[in-house]
Amino acid sequence: MTPGRIIDTHTHPMVDERHQVLADPHPPEDYLEKAAGLGIERAAALVIAPRGDLELTRALNDAVLALGALHDGFFFPVCSVHPADGQAALEELERVAGAGSRWLKLHPNTQDFDVADPAVTEVVAKAAKLGLPVLFDAYSPWDPGQPGKFVKLALAVPEARLILAHAHGPTFSSLLVYEILARYPFWPRRVWIDISATASLLEGGPYAEQFVWVLRKVGVDRVLFGSDYPLDDPRVAVAAVSRLGFDDAELSAVFHDNAARLLDGDEG
Repeated sequence: MTPGRIIDTHTHPMVDERHQVLADPHPPEDYLEKAAGLGIERAAALVIAPRGDLELTRALNDAVLALGALHDGFFFPVCSVHPADGQAALEELERVAGAGSRWLKLHPNTQDFDVADPAVTEVVAKAAKLGLPVLFDAYSPWDPGQPGKFVKLALAVPEARLILAHAHGPTFSSLLVYEILARYPFWPRRVWIDISATASLLEGGPYAEQFVWVLRKVGVDRVLFGSDYPLDDPRVAVAAVSRLGFDDAELSAVFHDNAARLLDGDEG
């Protein structure tokens, strides 16, 4: 299948020189050039807040909010705070929600925090109250207990909408817990799986079929496409997901429909 409409839920365009991810600059215009002709209609633009530097946090958030007003609204802003910044983080979260941030980005590895930290629960609860889904980087090679911590977080803040980026990476089979939880009436199914980076990693290899099997068990209606630009090229990411083995209806859901519903506030 050639993909039709696509929403890329995971990109890191460089909105500030202090936000450069790779050695070479990767401004939003570079992403637009690489995404041309792929059918990508919208893309999440993410920033990651540093700890204890509220000036830089605000600058990054303001830059990505400004980007959302350019390019005919192609990029939707995903702002960030650092949980360790306490009350200041909660106040910044409220500010960016009012200014148009669509989601919140938290990154346990880069920001160096434990998902089980009560400060994380407090930030997630605040985001839920403000109506913001929370996009977590959800693969840590240093914390084998992290998948279970996300389950506890979802149970602690059941009204939150959590997006687990990278599908737990090489430990993707841990996602099967969400199939088990879905059997219980108390589980609201407010956890989504962003398959950026992991889809490209596994496509064409011996684990690709298992990856799709696990995602189907979780529910393809909870799977989101992401490119993880600039760490992956959007063309490569689109091609990898197209070749994983999803059928046409599943690809439409993964590439576009699930993200569109989430952005519209419809949980499906």
